[in-house]
Amino acid sequence: MPYLTLLRHAKAAQPLPGQKDFDRKLTERGRNDAARIGKLLVDLKPDLVLVSAAARTAETWEIASGAFEQPPSPTIEQSLYLCRATHMIERLRAAPAGTQSVIVIGHNPCTQEVALWLAGKTKGAEVGQMREKYPTAAFVTFKVDGAWADLSAKTVAFERFVTPRSLD
Repeated sequence: MPYLTLLRHAKAAQPLPGQKDFDRKLTERGRNDAARIGKLLVDLKPDLVLVSAAARTAETWEIASGAFEQPPSPTIEQSLYLCRATHMIERLRAAPAGTQSVIVIGHNPCTQEVALWLAGKTKGAEVGQMREKYPTAAFVTFKVDGAWADLSAKTVAFERFVTPRSLD
């Protein structure tokens, strides 16, 4: 059964004077969190990794992928930078048939909005935490039952929500 994982980028530094938001790098905490989360992403065996083109998302994947023996090459997409939830959903629906595991590394509020839409009316403590806050370096995983083209709350099942703090 295919899996979808939505990862919010790790903690980024505040912009320096004159620096564009797009160019913000990770903080030390962000780099540490990305490495810790990467160890969990290995088990998902992603065959498609979609990464926003922003520096902080690319750096999150670069560090997280260090946990992989042979990390998959990411697809860097400008259109995922601060996109709307509807855009991310449409992009996921365009995933090639046969794709078994997708990881998207994006930004809030989009990542959380997509996660909440897919979770629908799912109950439980982890979903409650996700509804309340979707912190940096947090990810949610769903089992996908059906074609990517039909992705919706009716075709997924909530699997888990992980935050760096939950690993402590």
